[in-house]
Amino acid sequence: MKLLKRLGIGLLKGLVVGGAVGAALQLGLGWTQTTGLLGYLLAMATGATAGTLAGTPPWKGEAWIEAVLKGVFGVGVGALLYWLGSSFAPFGLPLAIGGAPDGADWTSLPLLYAPAIGGVYGAIVELDNTGKPPKTAGERPKPKKSPAG
Repeated sequence: MKLLKRLGIGLLKGLVVGGAVGAALQLGLGWTQTTGLLGYLLAMATGATAGTLAGTPPWKGEAWIEAVLKGVFGVGVGALLYWLGSSFAPFGLPLAIGGAPDGADWTSLPLLYAPAIGGVYGAIVELDNTGKPPKTAGERPKPKKSPAG
């Protein structure tokens, strides 16, 4: 049950991060379609942001190291997911979304591919999260009492 809860939380965190990135670019800046290198760069930025913010928050204890590593790995995962989507699952949308014309490929719309990338990687990162607080540098494990007393 805890596994499904973490999966759902990670998916939600990733969707929020990806949705914010996609909405900022498509609706805020007016980049209605991004393909090629720009699409990969935005996918990598989404993966890095989702990796940094999903899982253990970077502001808790010494978790910033873990967050940075997950963010760096998210760059590669974002590029991989964008490549997979644009190579093996491209399809045109029958309606206009966010100022893009009818028939635009879903992998060219930041409003659609950024939440997908953020959701998938956020769920993966959150599954890796154990939920235990990180140990501080000076903390020693407590000695166990012997059964004899």
